Amino acid sequence: MTIPVFRLPIGVTCFSDNSKISVSGSKGVVTFDSVSNLHRKGNMVLFLPYLTPYESSLFTQAIFGVVLGYTIELKLKGIGYRVRQEESKLILSLGYSKSIIINVPKDISVMIGKKTFSLISANLGVLQNFASNIRRYRYPDSYKGAGVLYVNEIIVCKEGKKT
Repeated sequence: MTIPVFRLPIGVTCFSDNSKISVSGSKGVVTFDSVSNLHRKGNMVLFLPYLTPYESSLFTQAIFGVVLGYTIELKLKGIGYRVRQEESKLILSLGYSKSIIINVPKDISVMIGKKTFSLISANLGVLQNFASNIRRYRYPDSYKGAGVLYVNEIIVCKEGKKT
């Protein structure tokens, strides 16, 4: 049986403390829970007891996140749909009578264009959760295709009522 050993890229540090593993790099810090203890020698990392496949994928996602970062791009499709940012709040106008105000987590940075906006973070789980929470306010409509969409998402619209 081979022992799973991870090799850390240059500029990435990793440590464990009270069943929490922290990975830090140029793009940020990612922390997740684990029952394993971290043993490090140079740029090689070994976990005892061994990581479960789920924890192993979290660790590799954390390494990619702190080195490269993750980006999710959303676009607003519809008449009068707008997005703007004030301090750490995202204000969405999605056709309701009042604007929707969402607090942006501290791990996520937002870049806003005209009808698109990008969410950038080192932590993939937090990023995907935040993007799905934004989409929850206005899912894409199955007849017009209007709503909050991912940039490369294709909506197959239903045919309208026939006379």
